[in-house]
Amino acid sequence: MYYPTIRKRIAPAALRRVTVEGIDNVPQHGPYIVACNHQSYTDAVQVVLPLVMHRDHKAWFPTTEHVWRTFSMFGGRRVLTWLGMIPILGSNKAEALAPALQVLKNGGVIGIFPEGRRNKPSVNPDWDHVLLKGKTGAVRLALTIGCPIIPAGIIAPKGFNVLQAIVNFLRRDRPAIVRFGKPLVFPKTDPSAFTHEMLTQSTAQLMRAIGKLSGKEYRY
Repeated sequence: MYYPTIRKRIAPAALRRVTVEGIDNVPQHGPYIVACNHQSYTDAVQVVLPLVMHRDHKAWFPTTEHVWRTFSMFGGRRVLTWLGMIPILGSNKAEALAPALQVLKNGGVIGIFPEGRRNKPSVNPDWDHVLLKGKTGAVRLALTIGCPIIPAGIIAPKGFNVLQAIVNFLRRDRPAIVRFGKPLVFPKTDPSAFTHEMLTQSTAQLMRAIGKLSGKEYRY
């Protein structure tokens, strides 16, 4: 059992502030990828809690090299690993995705934000209505492994800074909704056969599904 204390004590209380829809669309076993929109510091928590509670699955989220190294400097690498964070190292896509690929090859679960960063006013004036352009990492992983991607949409109060995110998450009058959509399945493909068209079209398909679940438009 993953996170036994969280599953028995914390998750039930926290999920009172999160309405979960479509959990039946999440597979009983890995490997699979959960891809969702991103606007708050608590998004990963809101996605992981239903997976822990309803599927007993630990999801690993790729995080930037900067965040990983910063926490590591303060002895936080063990905490990051416990939380399910894995580093994105290097600019080469194959190298950067290698840790996530290994998780999937071992039958695990990857959580990913295809927007690449939090969608907020400073990067997108229409953040509350329009998704950022999707990056191709989730599709690359799914095509390489041949595993499904579960699109997910989070509808929740904004969390543009850590304090704001935590306060909004804890307030009973500001519940969040997490919606899991039907799995998207892409044929297993050798990375040497990837084309720009294949990656962009598949990513657009994924982002449109996320947009429908989160109530946002995808314009790319």
